[in-house]
Amino acid sequence: MRIGDKGQGAMEYLMTYGWAILVVMIVGVVLWQLGVFGGAGGGVNRATGFTTIKCFDRTIQLKDSTNLTATFTNAAGTPVTIINVTCGDDCASATSVSFDDTELSGGDTTTLTATTTAKNPGDAFTVSISIVYTESVAGRTLTHTDTGRLTGTAE
Repeated sequence: MRIGDKGQGAMEYLMTYGWAILVVMIVGVVLWQLGVFGGAGGGVNRATGFTTIKCFDRTIQLKDSTNLTATFTNAAGTPVTIINVTCGDDCASATSVSFDDTELSGGDTTTLTATTTAKNPGDAFTVSISIVYTESVAGRTLTHTDTGRLTGTAE
């Protein structure tokens, strides 16, 4: 047996286990990003699913047990007009949600306010939001619906 044979065996051992560890790490990161390890609220307020009318995660607050606020921005790059917004899951009623401003130029922000079912501080909440808006593109007015979910922990 030559010295080089031992080195090759060691290298094969490291490569085999190295790939296995890499695969386990990638699966772990994917599961963590999907929120599998965070529980219902995970202590971090998060907005998911919105594509054009986007929510800033850091602005989501549920205070005084029922008062939800969150800041949204128009990421379309063209002016939009919000014509309807509905709320589900932990919302108290379908008429309990509104925006401060309904006409937004590209990059403008507006604040959503909603009434939710009563929560104690530390309780997890989930609110699904559906936003119907119009957008003017090339002289045509197009109607779109943007949906997403706000999740987090009541303060």
